[in-house]
Amino acid sequence: MVQHWLVEFLKAGGKLFLNPLLYFSIIIALFSGFFRVKRERRELHTRIFDMYHETRFLFPLGLLLGLGFSLLTIGAGLVIPFGSLLLVGVVTILLGLTFKTRLLTPAFTVGITYFLLLAIHYFEVEMPLFHTYFERLNEGLLNAVVVLLGTLLLLEGVLISNSGWKKTSPRLIKSSRGLKVGAQEGKKLWVVPMFLLIPVGTLDMPWTWWPVFTVGSHTYSLILFPFLIGFGQLVRGTLPHISIKETGSRVFWLGALVLTIAVAGYFAPLVSIAGAILAVVGREWLAYRQRKQDSEKSYYFSRKSEGLMILAILPGSPAEKMSLVSGEMITKVNGFHVQTEEEFYEALQQNRAYCKLEVIDTNGQIRFAQGALYEGDHHELGIIFVEEDRDWSSEVGYHFV
Repeated sequence: MVQHWLVEFLKAGGKLFLNPLLYFSIIIALFSGFFRVKRERRELHTRIFDMYHETRFLFPLGLLLGLGFSLLTIGAGLVIPFGSLLLVGVVTILLGLTFKTRLLTPAFTVGITYFLLLAIHYFEVEMPLFHTYFERLNEGLLNAVVVLLGTLLLLEGVLISNSGWKKTSPRLIKSSRGLKVGAQEGKKLWVVPMFLLIPVGTLDMPWTWWPVFTVGSHTYSLILFPFLIGFGQLVRGTLPHISIKETGSRVFWLGALVLTIAVAGYFAPLVSIAGAILAVVGREWLAYRQRKQDSEKSYYFSRKSEGLMILAILPGSPAEKMSLVSGEMITKVNGFHVQTEEEFYEALQQNRAYCKLEVIDTNGQIRFAQGALYEGDHHELGIIFVEEDRDWSSEVGYHFV
């Protein structure tokens, strides 16, 4: 039996590469990168990260978490109807085509799927060509979808907290008073492949107690399904890691609550409907609450009287080598106080071979950053300030495709 299971795991892993959702995820990540580069060029006159930046976050952490949580879902005997995975794929593709990554939360992709399944089951909706995938629906299988929804919300919270805030994209926007201010946009896509049991096939359970949640089917198959999870958040009133980590924590606890309600749904089926509603409404409320709280704060990335606010650092630039980061303020350059970009560059020219900066870091502490400048280095160090108006792409040393 163990050998049979190992063979099924290998077959399920191989079938992952036949799933069109996997390739759709890569395409969406590439398009997201393309649109981000266009927007950065329009607002900042340069790109910060290349077009493939989004694809670098697509698999590593999601793969690790997905396979880890697969042990829990299979160990708990969670059985998911195959028809629900078909609908998840369709809903994900439709939402993905809007190119609004925040809509790719499991609250929407799996939540909408659950309500569609509910309508198919209770209203006996005919599904031409696919009716065999939906004819076995029952309350146990429907509730399993809500369990999956809660589990994926937990995963979304972990993903947001761990990498949603990393390497955000800077933006220049206008405040309500028409002033130019900065913001940071956290936008990520993750593919989370999970092994799931579906109630078709010839797999027998290795122990008599498996599955824990009986759904009236005795043979199963394994499938490795690539769930696409998206996230998008604009941060204006604080540093990205503070706001986005807070969002991740809230989503995690929402997932924990939905999962608890879903487990209770095995004993009171109507409860699972409340869990699905909570997931959809709760996730949207968390996004609204974040936007409202952020709008009530003063702009963090705005012009300051005591120095120059750093909005972004170009990768590979002298500024990055000097460990300058977004959110810090430069108050002195080579011993000269600076409050404008013109003063900054004039002070920089005082010593063309070496520069010393006095910086107020994100904790409000004064530190010094210094480094040698070499011929061919970007003469502006690779710093984008909140009041940036220059055409960076035309400067020596940085030409982008």
